[in-house]
Amino acid sequence: MDRKDIYDAVWKRRSVRKYLDRRIEGDKIEALTEAVRSLNGASGLTMEFVEDSDSFHSIKTFRFKNVRSVIVLKGKTDDPDLYEKCGYYGEQIVLEATSLGLGTCWVALTFNKKSKSLNIGADEEMVCVVSVGYGAEAMAEPTSVPDAPHRRTKSVSDFLGGGTDAPDWVKAAVKSVQFAPTAMNSQKARFRYAGGALTVEIPPGRLNMVDLGISKLHFELAAGGRFPLGTPSEFAKDG
Repeated sequence: MDRKDIYDAVWKRRSVRKYLDRRIEGDKIEALTEAVRSLNGASGLTMEFVEDSDSFHSIKTFRFKNVRSVIVLKGKTDDPDLYEKCGYYGEQIVLEATSLGLGTCWVALTFNKKSKSLNIGADEEMVCVVSVGYGAEAMAEPTSVPDAPHRRTKSVSDFLGGGTDAPDWVKAAVKSVQFAPTAMNSQKARFRYAGGALTVEIPPGRLNMVDLGISKLHFELAAGGRFPLGTPSEFAKDG
């Protein structure tokens, strides 16, 4: 996966719940499958791309339509960082799909978790799935960083706990976090810049840890650097 391509996809990604009844082309499936394989190797997760899943077929909901392909975010049950990893590495696949012109949506509840097409092993735990396909509505094509997210969001100051003395590179990276998907758009991750150090933390909770992984990735893509796993954790900037 090209790091620049998935960073550019941050500003383009939208949650897509209604899809065209159209198969994903073989070359795009190959790209997604390779991304999953590579990220599983880096993370120890066991994520899978499932082309013909019936996990949405028996669910009566008007929110989702024509979901035929999903990315199953899962890993070993004894992985203590499973939820954060699924957020961090799963969002990389989401942004890769976006860069391929596909729509996606993180889904934690509204699907059939017992579907055999999801292929959950006895020693595995499924965290959630990501629906993927061609959106019924075309995605936006921003030519630069948008002035504001496409949905309601907390301000940069809110993410920084009201802090205003953070350097510009921190504020610019937090703007990328404004565009990160979170459960119920809750945006609970909080960043703190003090004494030249940048840290992030989030309240306890499984889905909160998924959100933390996603938020860390968005910050890293904008700032260049890496957070260790866990909460709180301190950012190490490249160079």
